[in-house]
Amino acid sequence: MKKIFLMFAMIFMFAACGGNKEATQKVYVVGTNAEYPPFEYVENGEIAGFDAEIIKEAAKRMGIEYKWLNTNFDGLIPALQTKKVDIVIAGMSVTPEREKAVNFSVPYLTSNVAIVTNSKNPIKDMNDLSGKSYGVELGTTKEASARKIDGAEVVPFSSTTGALVALKSGKIDGMVLDESVSSKYIEKNPELVLVGVMEGEPKAAAFNKDDKELMENFSKVLEEMITDGTVAELREKYKI
Repeated sequence: MKKIFLMFAMIFMFAACGGNKEATQKVYVVGTNAEYPPFEYVENGEIAGFDAEIIKEAAKRMGIEYKWLNTNFDGLIPALQTKKVDIVIAGMSVTPEREKAVNFSVPYLTSNVAIVTNSKNPIKDMNDLSGKSYGVELGTTKEASARKIDGAEVVPFSSTTGALVALKSGKIDGMVLDESVSSKYIEKNPELVLVGVMEGEPKAAAFNKDDKELMENFSKVLEEMITDGTVAELREKYKI
């Protein structure tokens, strides 16, 4: 009887160990700022958009599970550095300064920078930009883009939504943001107009410097998605 009891105890122990191993399978945390349509936004309580579909397909091909962490854009790189998140995908542009702090995957697109204003504003074209105030999202490369405008007063906001509210209420003269994002804002806010565009930077997913293997695996899958037309299909779907 004692031997039988020990045998069943060992069976249950191994079964429990196997169950724990399955239960503790790593779930990767993906950081984003879901206020940047069409790249990422909240729809029916879920994070959706171009970047969300990139991650969904990449995770499927890599055989990994993930969950989202939605936070302010300027907190994403610090979250990577402190390992609160494993991956960041947020319409983030690759810059030399950011490359000192994190690793980037292969780029998945390059997006131009747009200047948007209120139709009642005297800014009518690129020749009228000098000496005006421009809202940008804090922590983005759009601040540097705005500073290229002669005499520009750059006004940072914690989100593009905040900049949009300020523009519509006349507190700033214009906004500087991704061209594809500006198209969505203009579509939903007919009082907004596109003034012009400037050259942008490549966009990629970001990783902690210690997670080189994860970055390389993601890049490999992303290159496959670019080659087989998946990324192109998503760009067409989201008009990017």
